[in-house]
Amino acid sequence: TFAMVDLEGELEDAVDNIDPVLDAVAEAEAASDGFEILIGGDASLNKQIIEIVDEDFGRALFLNLPIMFLILFLAFGAVVAASVPLALAFAAVITANGILAIVSRVYPLDMAYQEMALLMGLATGIDYALFVVTRYRRERRAGRSKEEALRVASGTSGKAVVFAGMTVLLAISGMFVVDNAVFTSLALAAIVVVALAIVISMTLLPAIIAMLGDNIDRLRVPFLGGGTGEGGGVWGFITDRVLAQPAIIGAVTVVVLLAVAVPYLTLNLGFNGPRTFPDDAEGKKALIALEENFTIGLMQPAVVVVDAGEKENVFAADIQASVAELVRLVELESRTPESPDEPYGAVAGEPDFNDAGDTELIAIPINADGGDPEAIDAVNHLRDDLVPQAFEDSSAEALVTGNTAFNIDFKENIVFRTPFVFAMVLGLAFIILLVMFRSIVIPIKAIILNLLSVGAAYGLVVLVFQEGWLLEGILGFEATGIIESWLPLFLFAILFGLS
Repeated sequence: TFAMVDLEGELEDAVDNIDPVLDAVAEAEAASDGFEILIGGDASLNKQIIEIVDEDFGRALFLNLPIMFLILFLAFGAVVAASVPLALAFAAVITANGILAIVSRVYPLDMAYQEMALLMGLATGIDYALFVVTRYRRERRAGRSKEEALRVASGTSGKAVVFAGMTVLLAISGMFVVDNAVFTSLALAAIVVVALAIVISMTLLPAIIAMLGDNIDRLRVPFLGGGTGEGGGVWGFITDRVLAQPAIIGAVTVVVLLAVAVPYLTLNLGFNGPRTFPDDAEGKKALIALEENFTIGLMQPAVVVVDAGEKENVFAADIQASVAELVRLVELESRTPESPDEPYGAVAGEPDFNDAGDTELIAIPINADGGDPEAIDAVNHLRDDLVPQAFEDSSAEALVTGNTAFNIDFKENIVFRTPFVFAMVLGLAFIILLVMFRSIVIPIKAIILNLLSVGAAYGLVVLVFQEGWLLEGILGFEATGIIESWLPLFLFAILFGLS
């Protein structure tokens, strides 16, 4: 059996207020004898998503921080020099979170903004500090005084940091074109933390280097961090090999990148439903129980919103006649033992009305997971056929919403706005590189190479996460055959800016 529990407010409010319901279910489950009590639905599923993401993100950060420090230590060969970029990156992240907390009082930010600030802060903060510290140490080894070495480092690597950071900011600003609250939140978080990383690299970092002086090489390990002179080390060796046969190596590299990018042509954009949750997630167990005994659509139904329009309320005879006609049409295509493949489930319960009586909600279960093609087809069938047919003679306006409907609209918005984002990012990147290098060839070359690298990244994303290469055997995941509709555009803004 099942029971429906309605929570007041928007989804965010429901997620915040779901804990007492979860506690009640847990108590009932503990007191039950021989049967299982599960909870599903949007609020509990989103609560579980937040918990899973927080746990996984914390684990990833715990594992990656030592790796970041190890890479910096191998690059510099000194504990102090390796610690400076990491410390400044965290300074940017902490300051950014303080600023964003103030921003959230004025403009509500998506819950993922903190993760975005952390990732972008580490990526750029470490990178920018690495440039300046490396140049300073190189100039000191070349015999310059501390002040002169710092002046040269700030005037060369520091200048590169400013222009690199500006390119990142311009690329990320392309996400504003999507006109979506989540993208706007992520863009704001990234822009604030990257801007701080630039400022810190040009102000606090030189001050720290000036105070440390040659102590930046304290706790040095011999034979590590070598090859920082002109043309030295493994990178100098690789560069020499490339310069010996630039045309051949360049052509081979381009061919390889294009080959890796080819799988992008089979990209299947969509959205994953609760079925992709971990098997031990309670929401997925509830989903399976509903699917086996009732209909999966009870968890995330399509919702028809009826607005009375010119009539004072939805109880007018013509509106209720249209509602009854819609229910009849849905029941003709509802699953029965004789017709198990029909798209809808029987309309459960009575319609909901608002206090003013001018709006009515009709929940229509869909017999498919929210991200399945069958669910998408069922929602489109409601929008294109059943609802217009039922309300063609009514003065009311009827619209279809719900999780699947929202995801359909979200994907269409992303697909429509993607060319505008690409044009904006590429155009602004060309302009800033043109200003920096005063050359037309260099910006064009940079844009082409970045597009090749982004294309290769897209191809690998499709191979790994859509087709399942390496996932099941090495990473332990199961491919769903779908790439989330927001991911390519998000990746483009991030990868193009950083590269």
